[in-house]
Amino acid sequence: MNEQQFFKEKTEVNIFVQLLQKYLPFWPLFALTIPIAISISYVYLRSQTPIYVATAKVLLKDPNKGGGDSKVLDALNIFSEKKIVENEILVLKSSGLIKKVVDSLDLYASVYNQGKVKKEFLYGANSPLKFVTKLKDSILIPSSHFFNINWKSKVVIFENKEYSFDSAIAINNVPFKIVINPQYNTNVKGKNYFVIFKPLKMAAIEIIGALKANAISNVSTVLDVKLENPEPQMAQDILTELFQVYNDEAVKDKNQIATRTLKFIDDRLFFVEKLLDSVEKDIVRYKEANAIYTLSLQGENYLNKMEKLDVTKSETEIQLEVLQQIKMYVQSKGQKKGIVPAIKLIAEPVLQSLVSDLYNTEVEYDGAKAINGEQSETVLNLKAKLKQLKFDILENISQIKSNYEIIKANATSEIASSLQLLKQIPLKERGLLEISRQQVAKNNIFNYLLQKREETAVSSASTTPDLRVIEQPSYYGPIRPLSKDYYLTGFIVGLLLAVFLVLLKEQFKSKVLFRSDVDEKTNIPFAGEIVQANTKSPIVIGEGKRTVIAEQFRSLRTNLGYMGLNEIDKTLIVTSSVSSEGKSFIAINLAISFCLTGKKVALLEMDLRKPKLSKLMNVQRDPGISNYVVGKASFEEIIKETTIPNLFILSAGAIPPNPTELIGKQSFIDMMKKVKEQFDYVIIDTAPIGPVTDAQLLKDFADVTLYVVRHDKTPKVFLRMINELNEGKKFNKMCLVFNGLKKRGISIGSFGNSS
Repeated sequence: MNEQQFFKEKTEVNIFVQLLQKYLPFWPLFALTIPIAISISYVYLRSQTPIYVATAKVLLKDPNKGGGDSKVLDALNIFSEKKIVENEILVLKSSGLIKKVVDSLDLYASVYNQGKVKKEFLYGANSPLKFVTKLKDSILIPSSHFFNINWKSKVVIFENKEYSFDSAIAINNVPFKIVINPQYNTNVKGKNYFVIFKPLKMAAIEIIGALKANAISNVSTVLDVKLENPEPQMAQDILTELFQVYNDEAVKDKNQIATRTLKFIDDRLFFVEKLLDSVEKDIVRYKEANAIYTLSLQGENYLNKMEKLDVTKSETEIQLEVLQQIKMYVQSKGQKKGIVPAIKLIAEPVLQSLVSDLYNTEVEYDGAKAINGEQSETVLNLKAKLKQLKFDILENISQIKSNYEIIKANATSEIASSLQLLKQIPLKERGLLEISRQQVAKNNIFNYLLQKREETAVSSASTTPDLRVIEQPSYYGPIRPLSKDYYLTGFIVGLLLAVFLVLLKEQFKSKVLFRSDVDEKTNIPFAGEIVQANTKSPIVIGEGKRTVIAEQFRSLRTNLGYMGLNEIDKTLIVTSSVSSEGKSFIAINLAISFCLTGKKVALLEMDLRKPKLSKLMNVQRDPGISNYVVGKASFEEIIKETTIPNLFILSAGAIPPNPTELIGKQSFIDMMKKVKEQFDYVIIDTAPIGPVTDAQLLKDFADVTLYVVRHDKTPKVFLRMINELNEGKKFNKMCLVFNGLKKRGISIGSFGNSS
């Protein structure tokens, strides 16, 4: 057999079995921590407010469909469709829109019931009343107030004051109207009502944080919109109102261009109408004064030619005026809020598309900046797009303006040359022609403006919203807290807590608990393991005893034979690191085990400082070894017979002041020689190694050394010292015995093995 290993245990490969073997002995601890953790989870679960989810699906208008605008956007190639959808999501979650929802649904005042475990949010039919104000922007700071309701007296008791139903109340200098819910169950008792007032912005931020909107795929403009809220009906109402507000704002933004165009046309119509009326009156007066009522053929030709030229010039001037307005609008963006110019009057579709895209991008930019900040990727991309659009628009305006100025110059030149025809017409008819020309020109401009106004009105009336609800808002839940998750968490926490306590007890303890601790720090062979004895008697082995511990001592006796202990090399030292590791207990029972084989055994009590053997075996300590060494007792006097056949004890004797010096005396050497001659085996119970060096001085008298390591007693720091003693050959044939092994886990009772 290999001397380095007597008890080679097979390592379990299955990690589950390893964990089961490691922690199963502590099952009472798990039975305690797991129910406690689950109970705490139950209490905590009751204190949580359930959260529901309202969900809806909406379709955004595809920005890449619908005519010329798409071609312009494609030509720019600045942002993809997905990026536009993401911008619309930002607009949908913008604080401006959400504040309008809060305003519309009166969500700035939330009513709750304070229960014993948690607070309950009351909304709609579940709320006894509402607090409504017209001065919503005057709510500057959040505040909380408790109130009671006396349904019989029809009063609300608010801060120790009574207010009748539907009356007004001032809270933080803001007037609120108390609106009673006629559907509320007035028989409900034991409620602790309170209301929380919030500024619109704060209430909007809470909703934005719980609102989620995502495209259902990378190529889709269908959004899946979800809102989490403790009150499902409220979440559903918020989504419904949000979609309505979004569409209203989108239509309003689109109609700004049409509104501006109509205003421009109306202003021009008013001015032209006044001029036309004045010209018509001049014609009447001129005809009456000069008795001219018809024009000659030559005058008709002149008038027809000048009519076309005047129309061309007038329309060109209108186009140039609109171009100047657009240029000012583009240049003003970024410095101040621009006014949408009358781009419907521009006959250039590319310019119309560019200006419309500039306005829409500006709206997206403002919304994204309000949500994400100026340095976000979305805002920076939109800023780059705005810069490119402005450049393209100004370039386009410059080209168009040059073309219109050429047209205007040509018309002016032809008008000047046509005046030669006028000189050939009689004087009186010439005056009528000049006035009639002004009438025709103003009338054509008037008709042109009327036509544009009708076109703009039709365009405004046909404006459709960008968002269409394809699945109406509905709710489900609660999504949290989920009881199974809480109980599972409680179970895991209880399990881990017990594991942690076991690890704290075993892995972080400074004492040796496992044989593996010794194996890791030393290479000394084990001679045996001794379990903790459930008895106060120092003797656990005897004739006919077949207990576990008795068999372990028999096994230890056999293994010591393999270590070289026999009737020739018969002397054994039993020592340990510190006291109370059970070396005396080991020495006594090991000596008895040899006696059971018919051998004559001498047990020497060599712990001269704190002798225990004589007391444990009920023999007189004095006279003993110390007396013999100093010549005050004979050899026969210190050998004392015990109740165990063939077992004799050489007691310590009087405690000397210098035990170390006694071991080195010649008389001690002579005594050891006599003992070896008279006994088959000699077992020496010596002092611990840690505090003194007595045991090391006995090296030359012993053939084999049995070093005792005790479970939960031997400090781990001594393991290195034990290994160094072996490597330094401080003892002969050193081997270990693991004493006082206890069953792992939680057990009841106390044990011995401490002698």
